[in-house]
Formats: sequence, structure tokens, C-alpha cells
Amino acid sequence: MTEASVIIGGGVAGATAALALSRAGRRVDLYERSSSANHKICGEFMSREVSANLRSLGVDPVDLGARPINRVRLVRGNRSVDQPLPFPALALSRKVLDEALLEHATSCGVNVIRGKAARFIEQSDDGGFEVSFGPGDSTSARSIFLASGKHDLRGVKRASPGRQSDYLALKMYYRFNRKKTEHLRSVVELILLKECYLGLMLVEDDCVNFCPVLSQDRFMKAGGTWQGVLQQFSSESDYVAAYLEGAEPLLDRPLAISRVPYGFVHNPSPEDPPGLWRLGDQIAVIPSFTGDGMGMASCSAVLAANMFLEGGTSHEFHRRFSSIVRKQMRVSKPLNSMFFRHSVGQDALIWLASQFPSGVRAIARATRVPQEAMPRID
Repeated sequence: MTEASVIIGGGVAGATAALALSRAGRRVDLYERSSSANHKICGEFMSREVSANLRSLGVDPVDLGARPINRVRLVRGNRSVDQPLPFPALALSRKVLDEALLEHATSCGVNVIRGKAARFIEQSDDGGFEVSFGPGDSTSARSIFLASGKHDLRGVKRASPGRQSDYLALKMYYRFNRKKTEHLRSVVELILLKECYLGLMLVEDDCVNFCPVLSQDRFMKAGGTWQGVLQQFSSESDYVAAYLEGAEPLLDRPLAISRVPYGFVHNPSPEDPPGLWRLGDQIAVIPSFTGDGMGMASCSAVLAANMFLEGGTSHEFHRRFSSIVRKQMRVSKPLNSMFFRHSVGQDALIWLASQFPSGVRAIARATRVPQEAMPRID
């Protein structure tokens, strides 16, 4: 091959695609906007299929300190339901995972360029692309794998998903005492609150990923501050208040991202530029309660790399991937609304989970990329 494929974004999707292409002997230039490891908004739940793909690429999450997850706990008021998951999972912070992937990609021959953010992408007259990083700084490529997460780039923005959601996602890491830490051992916990759900899970070194998704309205009623949100949670839930009492925050301030378009799936169109391959959140955004964001990132990256290497087109890839995830979205979008909006729906979910344990496992399976559809790396 005479020129490199360009990958924009060094998260799970971008780094996975880079490694899959590189091991097939292709030249790859990967541009990552951050100059050093950093945290990202993510539930950090990793299915066994994602773990298997990472190990195939030479990165073992267990060696990086990933914690096992085998149960899910739903909490609403003074009621809780604890059920086993129908599959083993792991939890690992994106800061650790992404950095390990980029370091491994570099060792495998990928040209990783750090601290360089793409600003604009336009199609050239010859059918290729020009990627601009700023005045006088650009690169050209025949193929671009766009893995910029929820951040759109000028020239190749995602089609509008319709009515933008008013979801706001926040994230903090905490250190809990031993008793509270053991209460979260091997479990992912979803706490249902008014216009909000809160996910908690242990990652490496027994740090607690504390990640709420709430409405913009609720955030503004809390004064638009993190401390106001925590006070809201504590006044509404003794359960959450007990967690927060004496908890040690591990970040200077929480991470935040707004207007998350949960349920978005890229609709393939003849107007899509040939040679532009959308990966991860650029092709689909799964509601966060499912915990399958990394699954979809891995699936899109491996499928795109495999189809590219086999001579497929980006149009064919977009159609195929969209068909894989639409069933997930049909299940997850209404459930997300129940989790998020309606107290009656939240109560109903707790009751159903307690009366029909198999239903929890069925939901967990139905909101994931099907195992048979998850491409593997040869």
C-alpha cells in the first residue's frame, strides 16, 4: 500500500481499527486530540466479546487491573433487585484502557500523532479527503476512519438525530470505605431517581465510577453545579447519601457532556462520502444504561477494518452495521425513557425485575450487540 489510512480519534474504536489494520500490514496514521492520557465520560463496562477482541490485539484488560462484573443491581427508593448477568464482564477506566491501546498501537507500527485535533474534513476533487488541523496544517488521505466520539467535525457532521435530547452525563471517581466498596464488588449498580439514573461500578484499584445521567432541567434546578446535584441526590435518596458520606473524590472536578443523542443510528445515504468510515459514537449512540458503548465501538471498528481489508466500501459497512444495531435501539430507547422520565415506569421496572428475574437477563442480552454479530479479529 502506498499511502496510509487516516484514523481520527484514539479511543476504543479508533485504536482498535488501527491495530486491526496494522496487523494486516496496512500503514495507519492515527490522530488523537489529547497529548496525554485522560478520563472520558463512559460507563466503562466491558463485555466478554470486547475483552476477547482486545486480547486478540495484544491488550489484556485483566493485566491492566480490570475488575470482574457478574451481577446487576437495580435500586429505586428503599427497594433493590440484585440479579446475575447472563454473561461475564469487566470494568476498566478509559484512561487506562485507551492509553494501553495507543501504546500498543505504537509498538505495532501505527503512526500515533498525539495532541493534534482535526478541525475540518472535506472531500477533494480526486475523491480523497483533506483533513485540516489548523491554518497551514493538513493531511490528505484516500480513506478516513472517523472515531471522534460524540464530537462532530465540520464537513462531516452526523445527520441530525431529530429532536436533540436534553440528557446531561456527568462523571466522578470516588474512593469509598471498605464496607461500601465490598457492597459494589463484582456488580454494576443502577440507581433510579427523578429524571435521572446513576450508575456505580468498581474499576481498577477499587476506584468507584460514579456516573449520573440527568435532565438539563434537573441540573438547572440544582443550581447548575456538581455540589448542587449531589445535594439533590442526597436529599432524595438515603441510599445515595450513605454512599457519599465520607467519600473521597479522586478528580478535581467532574467530567460532563451535554445533549447526548441517545438512540442515534447513522442512516446510510448515497450522499455519504465514499471512503469515510464512521466508527463508535459517530455511527450509533446507545443509551448508557445498557453498558454497551464499548461493545458497539469495538464491533464497528473490527467490522470496518475487516470489510476494508476485504475490499468492501464504506457505504456497505454503514448499511451492515446499522442493520446490526437497530434491534438494540428499538429495545433500548423505550427502556431508557422508562428509566429516565417516569417514576411509574421506574417502579414498574423494579417490580418486574423482582417478579421475573429472567426478564433482567433478557433485557441485558437484547440491549447488546448480538454475540453472533460481533466480528472477531483473525
